[in-house]
Amino acid sequence: MEPYDFVINLVKDAGELLLKQSREAFEVTMKNNDPRDIVTAVDIAVNDFLVSALKKEFPTYGIYSEEGSGQTEEGEYVWTIDPIDGSSNFARHIPHFAICIGLIHNAAPILGVVYNPVTRELFSFKKGMGAYLNGERITVSSETDIKNASVLFHAGRKPELWQWGGEGYSKLLEHAKKTTNLAGSALDACFVAAGRVEANIYGRLSTMDIASAIGILIEAGGRVVDKEGIPVTFSKEPQKVFMSNNESIEKSILSIL
Repeated sequence: MEPYDFVINLVKDAGELLLKQSREAFEVTMKNNDPRDIVTAVDIAVNDFLVSALKKEFPTYGIYSEEGSGQTEEGEYVWTIDPIDGSSNFARHIPHFAICIGLIHNAAPILGVVYNPVTRELFSFKKGMGAYLNGERITVSSETDIKNASVLFHAGRKPELWQWGGEGYSKLLEHAKKTTNLAGSALDACFVAAGRVEANIYGRLSTMDIASAIGILIEAGGRVVDKEGIPVTFSKEPQKVFMSNNESIEKSILSIL
């Protein structure tokens, strides 16, 4: 089966598994002894389900997963997986989280899906063919003035980001129309892609984890840059990421922050 069609079907099946296990008791553990960084038993179950299916259907492709181990990340084509982006929301039964699957070729995503199994919203893209929500084409907002913009802002957990985050939040409160934090980076990016908000800022984010969502946003006409205003590279290493609907909003945010 063609990769795009395969992952559309796969992510829906993974969503059913997630919903089933979410109705049962599940274990929540810390990563690296950090109580703010968690993983649940459902993350692992969904991850194993996705990895097994992708290995079987595309045995020559590499696989990178935020929660996985033992996968090869090498190859001309590499799958990127985050089994539950927004695990903290999921663990508290806040329905803002998503299953993410992307495919990278030549260091850039060429297709991907982001699926919230609670709302049944499935965002997807295929390079050069647009971005979609449940099969309907989506595009970014046309707003160019920061004073009319809704901005999602997540400074990050690390102490070295706290001062920047506090000052940045105050500045955004002053200049933007709305500033909030939904704590689900993939869906947040998709909300920019769908024109629901104008920008999404993360002080610490692995672009590999949500390569699918970044691909959706770019395909919908949006922009994703680093703190220097340069298009982001796809890396496991966390970095500051600024997502926006257009260059005007991007420049305003970079000047503010």
